[in-house]
Amino acid sequence: MEKAFWIGIKEREGAIPEGYTAAGLLPELMEGLGSPDPELRDHLCFEILASWIYAGRYSPDEVRQITERLLVNLRVGIGAGENDQLFLRSFSILVLAYGILPHDREKGALPADLRQRLFEEGIQYLADEQDLRGYTADRGWGHAVAHTADLLAALARHPAAGAEELERILQAIGAKVLAQTEYPFVDNEDGRLARAAMVVLRRDLLPLERVVAWVESLGGGEGEPRHKSYVVGRDNVRYHNARGFIMALHVLLSHPEMPAATRERVQPAVYQALKSFTPWWM
Repeated sequence: MEKAFWIGIKEREGAIPEGYTAAGLLPELMEGLGSPDPELRDHLCFEILASWIYAGRYSPDEVRQITERLLVNLRVGIGAGENDQLFLRSFSILVLAYGILPHDREKGALPADLRQRLFEEGIQYLADEQDLRGYTADRGWGHAVAHTADLLAALARHPAAGAEELERILQAIGAKVLAQTEYPFVDNEDGRLARAAMVVLRRDLLPLERVVAWVESLGGGEGEPRHKSYVVGRDNVRYHNARGFIMALHVLLSHPEMPAATRERVQPAVYQALKSFTPWWM
């Protein structure tokens, strides 16, 4: 279809044109997730597909098939360096976060084994994705880290996520934040990861000593302070990514929806972790 066709659907608030069906248009929407055209990919194919999934335009069998296809997309070109396959992976993650999981929370469309596979492969994708470009001048948003943070937040909100899953989400976030990379988090990736961590904490299912231990691991625990073991400077991207994430945690812990006991117990650990990166902080 021409782009004007999809623009018309958006202008009609997602209404399906006469003579067409959501299922019939699905192949083009799925293909469009990998388009190098940012308008077609971001504002048309992604938004229309996610909204149709959430609105129940697809049958339970179709939702399962879409989920399986999206999970296959996460491995397309993974580890191959910077290339346009990033967009297919990153926007497949976004459909899972804003279409599949919200629909499943309300309708229970996914069987337990497929939901678990989504969890496992989403966690693995965050670890494996190395093309961490945020905004690209000619292709628009890549934003794999931010999109996967949104997926982790959606997984953490899901009632099927128990304490074990929530702790694994925190560990996955921590590993990505501390990973050595050449990509600075300059497009709010650190804030989106911190928001996902806050969703975990607001569930109030994890023993607080585990949360504190996780925060302490970000600051190096009893080891050498991060400002000594991570070379400070413009070239040390990991130092700045991790410090930005911890600063975002420090701010978000004061959110009014945060359980008071969590805030009182965890905030001092966050402060100490921040001092490991910035010893002159306050």
